[in-house]
Amino acid sequence: MWTRSAGPHNLGILPGGNYSTASDINDLDEVAGTSASATGEHAVLWPKSGSVRDLGTLPGDTSSEATAINNNGNVVGYSKGPRGMRAFLWTQASGMQDLGVLRGGNSSRALGINDMGAVVGASTSSSGDRAFIWTKETGMRDLNGAAPVNFDAVFVEAHAINNRGQILVMGIPMHDAHGSESASQCAPAPPSSFLLTPTSQ
Repeated sequence: MWTRSAGPHNLGILPGGNYSTASDINDLDEVAGTSASATGEHAVLWPKSGSVRDLGTLPGDTSSEATAINNNGNVVGYSKGPRGMRAFLWTQASGMQDLGVLRGGNSSRALGINDMGAVVGASTSSSGDRAFIWTKETGMRDLNGAAPVNFDAVFVEAHAINNRGQILVMGIPMHDAHGSESASQCAPAPPSSFLLTPTSQ
């Protein structure tokens, strides 16, 4: 971690590891990331003071990665094992929670969280890769339900959500998402970024 007053500071690694990566930092100077350990890569939390904390994995998995942290110290990421990847939410009170996958899917990754605990990311589904939002009240939902009628793109990944509920998503053209015959005859169009804003804003 780098600060203006002290410059770079080594956050450290888990016992038995030889590298670590930092992914996100909150307003309390708590950092989330990933560290190698004696048993594989694990999601970790670096508190403002004290040593690195191993957040573990979901049951049956062998590794995990942390991608984001909010100002309540809640961490999100994904856990990996024989069944694939699963998005997780870690809290001090409850530990690591499996957020599941969209209907028909077998893999998910959590990529962002706000201070209200809303989580966004990407999941496979029966319709292909889709961006999702997860809340404690509603569970995991496909963000394509928030797209305007006749919108010609599919949201495949959600990367961040702020405290106003605005979400940054990546989308690809509809024909590329569905793999139509016409799409196979030309190079896929590059993905685009979109900002989703709740209608109450």
